[in-house]
Amino acid sequence: MVADAEGGDLFTLPGELQLCMQVCSNYRGCNSFAWCDTVCYLKDGEVNASSSSHHNEWCSTYYHTTETVTTTQAPAEEEPEVECFAFHTDMIMNQLQMYEGNPEPTMSGTVELTLCTNGTLLGSMLLEEGLSEVIATHIHQCEGGTSPQTRTAVLCSGPPVINFCGNNVLGLLNDGVKYSGPCGAYDAGGASHTPDMQGILVPRDDGMTIAERVKDIVARPEMYYFNVHTVASYNHWYPHYAGVCRGRLVQQITAATTTIAPSGSGDNRCYSFYSHMTRNQLQSYDGNPDAHASGYAGFSLCTNGTFTGTALIFKGSSRIIATHIHRCHGGDTPQTRTADLCEGAPVINFCGDNSMGLIADGVAYPEECSPYSDIGNSRTEGMTGIMVPGERRGETVAELVTDIVRNPQLYYFNVHTLASYNHWYPRRNGVCRGPVQFWAD
Repeated sequence: MVADAEGGDLFTLPGELQLCMQVCSNYRGCNSFAWCDTVCYLKDGEVNASSSSHHNEWCSTYYHTTETVTTTQAPAEEEPEVECFAFHTDMIMNQLQMYEGNPEPTMSGTVELTLCTNGTLLGSMLLEEGLSEVIATHIHQCEGGTSPQTRTAVLCSGPPVINFCGNNVLGLLNDGVKYSGPCGAYDAGGASHTPDMQGILVPRDDGMTIAERVKDIVARPEMYYFNVHTVASYNHWYPHYAGVCRGRLVQQITAATTTIAPSGSGDNRCYSFYSHMTRNQLQSYDGNPDAHASGYAGFSLCTNGTFTGTALIFKGSSRIIATHIHRCHGGDTPQTRTADLCEGAPVINFCGDNSMGLIADGVAYPEECSPYSDIGNSRTEGMTGIMVPGERRGETVAELVTDIVRNPQLYYFNVHTLASYNHWYPRRNGVCRGPVQFWAD
């Protein structure tokens, strides 16, 4: 249901429902927003439970209440419609599996899922470079952790909520619900393909029905991950359970395509990206004044060197002195080689402080970042970016943009504050950061 009178437009951003709630609650003047599958439109109109509304197949209006952010209520329906949602996950080796003698040190895979509110749960899984039998596959829900990364599907742990293929032999991984069938055997090349595997709900203490579980996965995909267990991982970690490879769920949107369509004309091509930033895991130290800093950045990168964007930083305290896009360097594990946890040099500067003695990478910041408001939020709109010549000498701006388009998983947006700079000097660790992601608008 969408409010008839939503008010004026404030800001538009892609992302999950929880991100839209966070941005609206921290964006001055935002009283409501329309969430349309994967994009939210912040509005300044006053909306409440008695506001007139109409049905919309793709969008819902959400508004502030004294207790929580909620949605305008749809009329009760006699028979709820069946809704189905598609998800994808790229699984990489679990960081815990970096032990000497692991027979499956490079196992990886992909899974395509269809989850329906009527209990139809289907998937197709392809595993590569495996060795020992696959004995369990699940979707897990994250439980609490000590950092943003360990509270979300990047590195979290939690109980299984949906079983797929596995081995029901007594003594293996038993969560109270049988696996729907065996996983595919390996071929001569170490690949296992399990098409048309069926999922079964695993009841949890929260009492969610299958429809409620699917809707929760849609609303919070960052809190769920697909996990694969083999005999080797089971034997090594028994009586604890640690999957051999895992990956967070990503909803597949019909309107999005795997071929990113650029805007622009002639030889100039422009691409839209965004980054949802959470506190850097390294910043979990006592006395950090920016311990709850997070943010969102949306930006456009063009092959002619035109870089523009908006950065929103929430719950900050010390002055923002640098914002960059960084390129990942190699790490010791799959997670530290990609944008979730990697390190690397800046390749594009956005707003920052050019004062002597702060973070200088050889290229001046085009402008200063906006100061915090009285509620601890900074909004720098219309900021411009500039390329930082890095270790790839001779790389042109068009080549850099093209590489970000082809390998967004190797780039992250990073925010530095004076507190993080002083604490880590001479090292430079941002206070909050997030992977670069496409916005197929």
